[in-house]
Amino acid sequence: MMRFLRRPLYCAQLLFLVTFLPPIHAHAQSPNAASPKTPRKLDRRYAISRGSWSAAAISLFNTWSAPDENPGRHISFTSPDRRKRIEVVDEKVFLHVGQRTFDANIDNVTKHDAELAWAADSTKYFVTWSESGELGPWHMQVYGVDQSGAHEFPKVEEPARLDFEKRVRQMPIEPDLDTSEFWYVWNSEEYCEPYHVIGGRWLNGSKEILLSVLVRNTSDCRYMSAFNVYRVNATTGQILQRYTAEDGHKRFGDKYLPLITR
Repeated sequence: MMRFLRRPLYCAQLLFLVTFLPPIHAHAQSPNAASPKTPRKLDRRYAISRGSWSAAAISLFNTWSAPDENPGRHISFTSPDRRKRIEVVDEKVFLHVGQRTFDANIDNVTKHDAELAWAADSTKYFVTWSESGELGPWHMQVYGVDQSGAHEFPKVEEPARLDFEKRVRQMPIEPDLDTSEFWYVWNSEEYCEPYHVIGGRWLNGSKEILLSVLVRNTSDCRYMSAFNVYRVNATTGQILQRYTAEDGHKRFGDKYLPLITR
């Protein structure tokens, strides 16, 4: 049956070094960097890569589809205003504001495969991360940044997650399972809550975020890999607009959203 042949999650989401992010000013390079005449394979310890979920984000640990650690990881990149800087050292992330350094409370032990996207005005960033790797659950957190460090706006992801949860439970049985022969498959599958929340991009300066809420992409989940797209208030999570996966792709393109595999 087709529902068991869908592309694995990591293949569906790989977006590497695409062009829809303002220029990134890197401060860390491989000590063995090759000259232009002798190109070498990028060393993932030092490579600054686009997020695997969104081209608007930076992959902090470069561990997607790789061993879940990256010894010797060391990169840094500035905010759009160049007054703040994110630094990754091994499995820890630091925020530099002027001459002050803060623990960003992000690491690859408790927040796997994290990716971070600055707002255009550099007053906020969001982070998408997983509890356990590819299968998640995935979360999105939003932080305001000032001279005293980063401060979370709590539970910005929750309104969209709860809205999608209600909608999934109202969906009809999938047509290919709506027969007496396959009812046992439907009855054995789960709703697989909580659903992934994936940060896409900033909208309207730093006031809004485009995010997706996604069913886990495993065959024991009802509506596996289905998702909706939401435009939400960046500090409260208030839903401003909802889109189907198809409408979201038509309006915003595929560089900031999960791929449609259903």
